[in-house]
Amino acid sequence: MHSSNTLWTRRPGLCVAGVIGALLVVRAAIVILSPIQLGPDEAQYWRWSQTLDWGYYSKPPLIAWGIAAVSSLVGDQEWGVRLLAPLAHGAAAFCLFAFGRLAFSATVGAWAAAFYLLMPGVALSSVIMSTDAVLLPMWSASLLCLWRLREKPGPWTAIWLGIALGGAMLAKYAALYLLVGAALSALLDRATRRALISPFGLIAALVATIVLGPNLAWNAAHDFATVSHTADNASLSAVSPDLSHGLKFLIDQMAVFGPLSFICLVAGLFLRRSVSDEHAKSTEIWLLCFIAPPLFVIAAQAIAVRAHANWAATAYPAASVLLASWIAYAPWKPWLKISLGINLLIGGLIAVLALSPSIADGLNASGGLKRVRGWEETALQLQTLTANTDTTAIMFDEREVWHGVDYYGRTLKLPPLRSWRRLDQARSHAEQAGAMRPGEDKNVLIASFREDFIPRISADFANFRPAGELRVSLGGNDVRTLRLFRGSGYAPLPRTADYEARFSSSESD
Repeated sequence: MHSSNTLWTRRPGLCVAGVIGALLVVRAAIVILSPIQLGPDEAQYWRWSQTLDWGYYSKPPLIAWGIAAVSSLVGDQEWGVRLLAPLAHGAAAFCLFAFGRLAFSATVGAWAAAFYLLMPGVALSSVIMSTDAVLLPMWSASLLCLWRLREKPGPWTAIWLGIALGGAMLAKYAALYLLVGAALSALLDRATRRALISPFGLIAALVATIVLGPNLAWNAAHDFATVSHTADNASLSAVSPDLSHGLKFLIDQMAVFGPLSFICLVAGLFLRRSVSDEHAKSTEIWLLCFIAPPLFVIAAQAIAVRAHANWAATAYPAASVLLASWIAYAPWKPWLKISLGINLLIGGLIAVLALSPSIADGLNASGGLKRVRGWEETALQLQTLTANTDTTAIMFDEREVWHGVDYYGRTLKLPPLRSWRRLDQARSHAEQAGAMRPGEDKNVLIASFREDFIPRISADFANFRPAGELRVSLGGNDVRTLRLFRGSGYAPLPRTADYEARFSSSESD
């Protein structure tokens, strides 16, 4: 025991790195052994990684760069696409350890890493590839560098802060909340204000701009495609307030951060006694500047329109440090530790489902896995249908199907994959990359997932006839059905007001 305490006292960073490394090995093994197929979004990120650029239709480029780097070493099989996820989350956890140690103590830093790594959202995000997996490490590094700049301003800290901020923006534009948090902390905290309104703050801003600059230039050259998509996701033009959506959002946050962890976070903000330690008090306020904005803004968006559970994920790196700091002196310390135990159990369940997804069928929960099942079978059936035929292209009317077949058809002999456009302009990467080329419309196999689109698709072809259907079991009672047609003479009708009126009236009958 004495030697263990000595090792922790002398080398806490090494101890934490060892624990994080051990968990990473376990999660990497789960990724490698999991039979779960890539989902459509993961397949889309893989497609981007095949052609490196400074931006893509719906996201900045960092996720594509990361997948390209890892898959170039291990291959582009499913686990090669996903392997970056557990590694990146491990890096985020170590940044939070370093932040907690700098702001409080090595013990708080270790607890912060534990709260982060055991979050159910991170456990899930460690076995799939998502933009959060590349955003949260950059976000955590930004928090660390900004705090260090606050405590000990210097040129190198400013440079690293600029790199981390720019990298976060290259991961996901939700990193804008970092700027909101920095502005709030500068407003409320004199030390942060002094650090940012200085030559070092200017250096950080310049470096961040240099890092992000090529992506902004790419957007300008592509009609601000990524920016427009991000704005469309907000759907603020379709405001329809519903308080029940806000309640659902709060429940979803329990699933992301952990049920008891989230309750402790909220309860702690309202029920804790005032802190006499001025350093602890100012640090809590500083952390809240990075917790509150994403939670409140996304909660308001959920009430007004809609919001996915992970859209507020950027609140939880700082929240992990805050909960860890409370363990040192909060009266509900046992509850905080119990919350970690609950999160560990949830993470274990996620691991079991990742390794044995058939368990979900026995629990009548196969619907939760239908987006990561059946894509290989779908691609194989399409290969059989088009083999020894003069099929010139396969056209889809759903981006998810296009991406699933694109990835799982990468080693098959399939005709070119094309995507039908509902509007004149492309509204997804599939529609952008899958535009019909000249000469490809002589014998098109249309595989329609959207039955309501069939009359519109038919009107875009000179000749259009039924050709059966394709069915793929997704587990349980779920089946993916694609209605098949043969078409030729593709000449899309102008998407005018008359066009909309014509089909809207027929669809309402």
